[in-house]
Amino acid sequence: MKRTPFNKRFNQIAALVLLTAWGVCAQTTVIRQASISGQTRWSGVVLVQGDVTIERGARLIIEPGTIIKFATSDAHRSGADRTRCELIVKGALIARGEIDRKIIFTSAAEHPKMHDWSGIRIINMKQPAQFEYVIVEYAYNGFDIKKSDPLIRNSQIRYNYNAGLRIAVRSEAKLIGNIIQDNGYAGVICETGARPVLTDNMITKNQIGVIIFGTAKPNLGDLSKKDGQQGRNGLFENYEYDVYNHGSNDILAEGNSWGTEDKQTILERIFDGQDSPQYGIVDFNPIVGNIDLDRKILIAQQPENYLALQPPAQDSMAEAPASAEATTSLPQIPLEQDTIPMARPVELAVAESVAQTPPETIDTAEQTASSAEEPAETQHQIDFDQIFLDVFLDKKLTMKKKVAPVVDNPERGMNDHGNVIIRVIVGKDGRVEQAEVLRSLNYYYDALALKAARQFVFEPGTVKGVKVRFSTTLVFKF
Repeated sequence: MKRTPFNKRFNQIAALVLLTAWGVCAQTTVIRQASISGQTRWSGVVLVQGDVTIERGARLIIEPGTIIKFATSDAHRSGADRTRCELIVKGALIARGEIDRKIIFTSAAEHPKMHDWSGIRIINMKQPAQFEYVIVEYAYNGFDIKKSDPLIRNSQIRYNYNAGLRIAVRSEAKLIGNIIQDNGYAGVICETGARPVLTDNMITKNQIGVIIFGTAKPNLGDLSKKDGQQGRNGLFENYEYDVYNHGSNDILAEGNSWGTEDKQTILERIFDGQDSPQYGIVDFNPIVGNIDLDRKILIAQQPENYLALQPPAQDSMAEAPASAEATTSLPQIPLEQDTIPMARPVELAVAESVAQTPPETIDTAEQTASSAEEPAETQHQIDFDQIFLDVFLDKKLTMKKKVAPVVDNPERGMNDHGNVIIRVIVGKDGRVEQAEVLRSLNYYYDALALKAARQFVFEPGTVKGVKVRFSTTLVFKF
């Protein structure tokens, strides 16, 4: 049937009514207990007020479309971070959303920032943990994984203060088809003997894409394998390095896309034994050229349950002064002010799929890195009204106007030094519609960075020739 303007308008109104009804009717479950034993299900909207531990032998099943909101303080004052909430997984956790009903782990703050909560800590000693079509955001580490082999697939891990994922202590985590973006320090940190397998991931807009310490040996692509370990990752447009090997092992990173096919440019984006001989070499040959991004666009598409709970759009400069962040010693590499990577985005081809196993069951075969999914565009269409990540634009991100913050009263900055990260939403005319602080330094510098960010002007963006709104991050160094 031909879609008339009336039909289109009617559908839009119906969708708005459904969104409103969902937001009003969704039940909020407040989690006050410190531990889970036996089998428990979460659904709807869940507010976590303190650390929650899934005990050994217990199982937590999270239904598709669930939103888990973590308070910005820990009512139990327990765990690795006594000031912030964390989800500690010692038993089994099954969080399997759907492409249009994602499970969201986020901050309960009205205007969230990086490090509002601590993250998901998995220490379940080989018990099953599975995350599929989830969003993890605004934590310290999105995932902190030790001695465990979780499967994390088709998910978005973003806006976390330190790392999207920290993988350690002989973990063999499987990361497949994820978008790992805009994390304050690293997309993925591997250390102390960790051997995760990364396939079909897009790792971008982090300070560093993948960091390897000590005896860790992640598999970023091994073309000699035939069981889903062939790379196909997109590692590009990270601010300092795409891969930083500070460990003793040589690292296989074959069959990946680096945003360019120029080997010298790729070498400049990798730190390894060629820069300092005590470290291992990163083997990135052969490289992959053009790959299709349609699947990643669908993974990044925000589900209706997430959009329904967003606060009214406003510039975050209007909010009250932020409380001081907990200071943590991080092996920081300085960022350049106004650093926005200009490399042309790659096109990432993915043929990943979700096995339709009931959420109560875990098939051990799913804990492998192989999958065979029919192209997503045959099932779902791209919503061109969404806010796209800038890496999905048809052409490289181009700034027409950049503005540096003006520090007119350094004393108000309290002698702080560091970075403020601002996320901006850019309209179809290339002008900034909205700006929010992702990573805070203090109220004074945050306000200066916001004021500058709002004055940036970009070349209007298109996706598949259609003018779109898009988001990007700006890093200001004080």
